[in-house]
Amino acid sequence: MFSKISRRYSIALYKAADTLKKIDVVARDSNDILNLLKSSNKLSLFFASPIIRKDKKITVVKDLFEGKISEITFNFIKLLIIRNRENIISYILSDFLELKNEKEGVIDVTIKTAVELNKSEETKFKKKIDDYTKLKCIPSYQIDKDLIGGFTVQIKDTILDASIQRQLQVLKNKFKETETIIK
Repeated sequence: MFSKISRRYSIALYKAADTLKKIDVVARDSNDILNLLKSSNKLSLFFASPIIRKDKKITVVKDLFEGKISEITFNFIKLLIIRNRENIISYILSDFLELKNEKEGVIDVTIKTAVELNKSEETKFKKKIDDYTKLKCIPSYQIDKDLIGGFTVQIKDTILDASIQRQLQVLKNKFKETETIIK
């Protein structure tokens, strides 16, 4: 439900920021606000509360953000409050950042390995994923203790699984197929 609503608002914010040539500024503001919301449970609850009046929320937003974020971002947050959409501000700002990355040909990628990679290996992974996706990837590397060896790569909703565990599963399935054919 939130995805359609947040996409409409994020597109509107993107178009306004693009018109004013402030996309990078709004992206920086969005990151700062998202980090603040993640670190402050009280602020998240404040925005989500239907009990707190709009004028009180706008006053708090002025105290928190006026002069610290761009005017376009500030006005956008006020608009969200006026339209009763402040409870999904994190969805909207996250979607804005995704939209910005899509437009710039950038994609976030999560790479999980059994062991920590050195810089050379990370660079090789990044290059191979860039070549595979034909986009510029922003990789985040994680160590997954459940992996016996190999790696997994998550690109949006797609997972490339080159783990030893997956290879063993494929082998096991082939043995089952062969066993069925032999009988």
